[in-house]
Amino acid sequence: MNWSEQIREALHEKNYDKLYSLLEQCHPVDIAQLMEELSDDESINLFSTLEFDIALQVLEELDSNKKHLVLTNLEYNYACKLVQEMSADEMADLLGDLEEDDKRQILSLLGESKDELIDLLSYARNTAGGRMTTEFIAFPKELKAKDALDKLAELAVDAETIYYVYVVDSQGRLVGVVSLRDLILAPEETPIGDIMQTDVKKVNAQQEQEEVARLIQKYGFLALPVVDDNNVLLGIVTVDDAMTVVEEETTEDILKLSGSNVDEDMDVGQVSIWARAKRRLPWILLAICGEIISGRVIDDFSSALQTIVALSFFIPVLMDMGGNVGTQSAAIIVRGLATGELKTLSIAKNVLREAAVGIILGIVNGLLVAVITYLWQGQMLLGLVVGISMTFNLTFAAMLGTFFPLLWYKLGKDPAVASGPLVTSILDVVGLLIYFSTATWILKL
Repeated sequence: MNWSEQIREALHEKNYDKLYSLLEQCHPVDIAQLMEELSDDESINLFSTLEFDIALQVLEELDSNKKHLVLTNLEYNYACKLVQEMSADEMADLLGDLEEDDKRQILSLLGESKDELIDLLSYARNTAGGRMTTEFIAFPKELKAKDALDKLAELAVDAETIYYVYVVDSQGRLVGVVSLRDLILAPEETPIGDIMQTDVKKVNAQQEQEEVARLIQKYGFLALPVVDDNNVLLGIVTVDDAMTVVEEETTEDILKLSGSNVDEDMDVGQVSIWARAKRRLPWILLAICGEIISGRVIDDFSSALQTIVALSFFIPVLMDMGGNVGTQSAAIIVRGLATGELKTLSIAKNVLREAAVGIILGIVNGLLVAVITYLWQGQMLLGLVVGISMTFNLTFAAMLGTFFPLLWYKLGKDPAVASGPLVTSILDVVGLLIYFSTATWILKL
């Protein structure tokens, strides 16, 4: 029996001594993960047995629904204490996910920090302001290194990170940054303004969260300062928040590639069955239209199929291979655009470059399937038809899978939406046209 099963058993038997002993050996992240799987009553009972410091760490790891459940079922004063100790960005994320009535419930637990949270909630969730925490350390540039270290020791408990000390002027404007290492090594009487770096990488509060995550990844930062239009330091985005952004954006792109995307501010697990079906239905209908057109193409060439029945054997191969290559190309382009690795100065240049890849794939696979066709059916011309069709089909698939995401990106739309079902549906129709046109030309049907 593993530890999670033992905890469930202890909860069921109300054996709290055993439960305390088991929980002492568990990491807060593991406890939070287990709570996501427990029933509401079990979650509340388990959370109530945790020591305060562990409970706070577990609370910050829970999803918004579970956080709300726990906080609204605890003793009022204890819930207030937990809420007031939560980091500002975690609290803002929680409130941003809740309905208005639930949000008011949680806000009623807050004290003086309510105004600060309301300010954070004014920023869109997918911006730097929406992702930042206000728990950072900033000092005036006149402060001496020794005094800065003394103050740092006092403030470290409440700060999100102490590895960067930001330097501000009398108006709160960001003028520099000092690493903890440089601060420790500096002579005690040196003003931090003399050891700070003035070329500070920063982001505006309204900047997209993807750009923030990209900068943190590019420069290997542990945190990135967030400023307003007047360069006033508002907060910081930490590397763990950036990792969350990357995960969310990757999930969103994957869902869009499959034609089953959800709202940006909605957790996949919170989406109702009807909402999931409604978002996927348009793309399924598009696929149906594509397949109906494909059926019409086959019908138009029915006489060719009747003459050489073996032509029908290779339709699934050609359609599936074209869809696979097109989807691969689209996925590569969408990822390149998302990470900033792909430059979009010229759609034609990118399409031609991917077309070269498609030609190589087409020739290799075309030769292979032509040989297999000849060995299977004993007809050299049929093998030639299938091989040529495969070559042209994969080349076109690579070009189309590249063209549509880039076009959507140029038009200011999300490139992931143009991929997946749309590309596959078009390729099915075009692939059949290529196949039967080639067969009609070579076999004189």
